[in-house]
Amino acid sequence: MDYGQIERQTFRTYLVFSGVILFLLLASFSYVFSSTYRISEILYNEEHGLDFSSVNKLIGTSIWLVSDEFSEEFYMDNPTVEKIVLFRKMPTTLEIDVTLSEELAFINDARQKPPQSFILYKNLYRKPSNRNLDLMRLSITNGPVEAGFFEEIVTFVLTLKKYPINLSNVSLIHDGKEIEVSHFETSIDLGSPVDLARKGTLVGYYISETACDGDITIVYTEDGKNLKGVRNCK
Repeated sequence: MDYGQIERQTFRTYLVFSGVILFLLLASFSYVFSSTYRISEILYNEEHGLDFSSVNKLIGTSIWLVSDEFSEEFYMDNPTVEKIVLFRKMPTTLEIDVTLSEELAFINDARQKPPQSFILYKNLYRKPSNRNLDLMRLSITNGPVEAGFFEEIVTFVLTLKKYPINLSNVSLIHDGKEIEVSHFETSIDLGSPVDLARKGTLVGYYISETACDGDITIVYTEDGKNLKGVRNCK
């Protein structure tokens, strides 16, 4: 066996393989950075009233190199946005599809002077606002509120939205320890602001299915695993 000949053949094979790889890399590099595939137009819905300055910076860049990394700046500029999706329309057009976060509750915080009002969004963003809209209302009369409080409120509202309830007729009061729900003549004591998703299922049931002119208290069963309502209705 001529090992020298084998080594020469292996070396030639390596050179051919390396040449092919280099050619493909150079071709791909030229393709990606070709002026033919540089973004010249960006489509988005201007009616959202968002700040698209970070998006407009993409004009002139390769359409192949656009990734979701740029979206971090976009989210910082537009905290009411829940999600953005990019669509490439070859060769030079980029379309931005924006999903706005849902407005869930109008909150009045009376712990501060003067009291401050804001809208709570599904993504937990709180936007200062004096517009009540057709949202569930929450008044915070005392505090402090514990960590995770607003996450609990979001889960509570999303649970109630599964029921045929006009949430603009629902109001909550948090006194720093407990939350009380009011819906016309029905008052429901939720206790501490924890486990509000499960408590919300009972609230949704009592409000939408069983009329109660009076008070209902949500408590845990003796084993602490389930919830029940203690009714005191007229």
